[in-house]
Amino acid sequence: MPIRVVRRKSYFINVLNLSQLTKPKIGTKINPEKAREVLDTTIFELLPYQRTRQDDVDKFFQDFNNLIGAAPLFDDIDDDGAGEFIPDGGAADSGSRISEGDTPSAFITRLDDQANNLNQGKTLESMRNRLNTYLGDVDNVVQEIPDQRPEYENKSSGFLKIRKPNQAIILRNPNDELEFQKEVTVNNNVGPSFLMEGFTITMWVRFVGKTGGGTLFNFGNPTSVESPYGFRLDTFTHQDAGNYERFLRLVVYDSFTPITHDSHFGTSDNPKIDTVPTDIELNAGYRYNYVQIPTDDLNEWFFICATYNPVVPTVAAIYAEFVYDTQFWLNHKDSDGALVANSELGNRCKVEVISRSDLLLARGYKPG
Repeated sequence: MPIRVVRRKSYFINVLNLSQLTKPKIGTKINPEKAREVLDTTIFELLPYQRTRQDDVDKFFQDFNNLIGAAPLFDDIDDDGAGEFIPDGGAADSGSRISEGDTPSAFITRLDDQANNLNQGKTLESMRNRLNTYLGDVDNVVQEIPDQRPEYENKSSGFLKIRKPNQAIILRNPNDELEFQKEVTVNNNVGPSFLMEGFTITMWVRFVGKTGGGTLFNFGNPTSVESPYGFRLDTFTHQDAGNYERFLRLVVYDSFTPITHDSHFGTSDNPKIDTVPTDIELNAGYRYNYVQIPTDDLNEWFFICATYNPVVPTVAAIYAEFVYDTQFWLNHKDSDGALVANSELGNRCKVEVISRSDLLLARGYKPG
């Protein structure tokens, strides 16, 4: 039947209701609990695994351990329990680092001065320097050590004045003599150990000034006018045309002879002479006959070895052909002039010195 539409004053009359042409369908409501038992609601394809910050930290240390490489083998050259020197100058270690070649097995460059252009600021040294700025509270721990000394009680009037720390060390044994004081018998002769068996004094020294002298080690006073006794290792200085010079000397008084021995030796300019060391250093021509210490670097350390060997003949037995030969008087040449480690000829007293820088060079260290 055709639909009749009558429009009257903008209103529709007898309009068909469309809802009458469709039949509503009644659905079934889904039970969420049962749906979860069947359906997998975790969809990895849409949401990948999310890394945590802890994962980033773990990955960094894994990469770092793979890239740092093995630590170099250091030598302990000053016997302080800590290694501070690489025998080959670090050549073997630097050859395995990335700055030497971009190979799959290369490691992070160790030192800043070994880095190429691509690895500036990417070295273990630069990393260490940066980490130091984060660890001031760990590196600069101020530890207060409680003073357990008893309070001093005055025994008498007066005072003790110490001008500088470590200015002097006094060795005493209140109950007995020191070992080098004790009497021993050598070849049917009886005397103190330091004269009969000899001795060696070794020390590391840094001179904080270019002027001034004094005693580095002494026992008694071997140059006393009234009753000389013992031995002394001392230093004296001299100024020449504005240049400061420092020298070392070992003096021993032999009460059996009696003769005063010292470490004076011959040089190419001045011959060896018999010395009774009473301010012989004031003689400008003979001060160079003692071991000289450079004064241009006041931060340098020097290892001093002073030896007295009673087996060496007395100074009176001077060999004329060796009066200008320093090595002979340091016991390093035999009677034929051949170099030896210890000839037991020359001086009974000798002083030998090596700087820390020279010691490092002797062991293969190359600066820079």
